[in-house]
Amino acid sequence: MNSDEDLEALLGRLAPAPPSADLMARLQAACPPVRKARPVLHLWLPLAAAAGLTLAWLWPDPPSIPEPVAEKPDLQPVGSVQHLMEVADLGVVMGEDQRPVRLIRTRWVDEILYASPGGGEPVKEGRLREEVLPVSLDLY
Repeated sequence: MNSDEDLEALLGRLAPAPPSADLMARLQAACPPVRKARPVLHLWLPLAAAAGLTLAWLWPDPPSIPEPVAEKPDLQPVGSVQHLMEVADLGVVMGEDQRPVRLIRTRWVDEILYASPGGGEPVKEGRLREEVLPVSLDLY
């Protein structure tokens, strides 16, 4: 019986038999020729840029910001409603007395109703308000 090294040497010399010419001809006939991919990006990139510029040029101007209703002296406030829109944790900082304080940012939309001077429908004004609230932490 041969040793393991003799078997490894014999296995190392083994090589697969080359395929027959008939088999290679059938394989090449079954596979279509490989085509190079065309750079489609180079064709569409200028068109996309032109379309973006056209849309930016033709897009209507943004609406103008109306003047605040509160500056008109003839309107009197009759009511208000506050809507909490977002709460975000800004982290913990050390306060003036060296105690930890958590900062929380809140965003509100305030709706203020004003009585119309002619007695018609009340006028509604919306304002965005943002507050940063310090919350003391009792950690011992």
